[in-house]
Amino acid sequence: MNGIKSIRLLIFFVSVLLLSLNSRAQRVHCATDSMQAMKILAKNHKAGSKAAEHIASIAESFLGVKYEPLTEKDTDVLELRLDAFDDLTFLNTVVAIARVVTQPGPLRPVDVMQQIENVGYRQGKADGFSTKLVYGADWILNNKSRGIIKELTDDYSNSYKTKSLEKLTKERERYVALSDSAMYERQKMVEMGFRTHKIPHLKRERFGLGDVATELRDGDIIMLLSTDPAFDVFERGIIVKRDDGYHFIHASEKDGQVVEESEPMTRYLKRNAKKIYGWRWLRLL
Repeated sequence: MNGIKSIRLLIFFVSVLLLSLNSRAQRVHCATDSMQAMKILAKNHKAGSKAAEHIASIAESFLGVKYEPLTEKDTDVLELRLDAFDDLTFLNTVVAIARVVTQPGPLRPVDVMQQIENVGYRQGKADGFSTKLVYGADWILNNKSRGIIKELTDDYSNSYKTKSLEKLTKERERYVALSDSAMYERQKMVEMGFRTHKIPHLKRERFGLGDVATELRDGDIIMLLSTDPAFDVFERGIIVKRDDGYHFIHASEKDGQVVEESEPMTRYLKRNAKKIYGWRWLRLL
């Protein structure tokens, strides 16, 4: 038993060392976050399993973690942080851990970092803020094309809404990274690719009905779509099945922490009808 503990401690300290050697580009926020990552990895590790099997329990492990607008504060450093999330960093972290725990062999915080980069940045490569997949449409396109997720939206709906996604550059002052003129111009180029972009969606009312209801799964990823004309996502998170239906786990700015909504998704969608026009339905592969 002492030998196993020693090996685990060695893996932990080597992981921290590897991250510190590349601290200009990536880092662990603190030793506590590294230890927390190791605990979650150990609890959920099942080599050869499917990532979708783990995503709900991993999301639940972060309930109560504080909300912080980390994407707005983002600089040119990829950071593993488990003490605070916004809705995007929460989703990226949960998906990253779910993918890591299916791998054989010893698991390390650096593996989570690599997967956060893989799912959270264009073509899986962090190269400045403009490569961060902030828009939901961008996140979905990149992760679908590389076989990380499957989108079920198109299988159950032929509804589309056309938008030009440009919120980041329109609200430049909110995003620390965009104070740099070169990065701002790079972000503008990204947004040019989303001019008059057709966004597939399911209507709010479809969530609990018919064939959609029977196909929903514990741990499915849901992106709720915003009525904001320049942005596509109102909230993004994970659904979990309860006795009264599916509930939504997400990093909530309103509640100041990661929460599981107390009401089922059907009522949550209805209550937020003025802010949400529909939803996109995704499943981790």
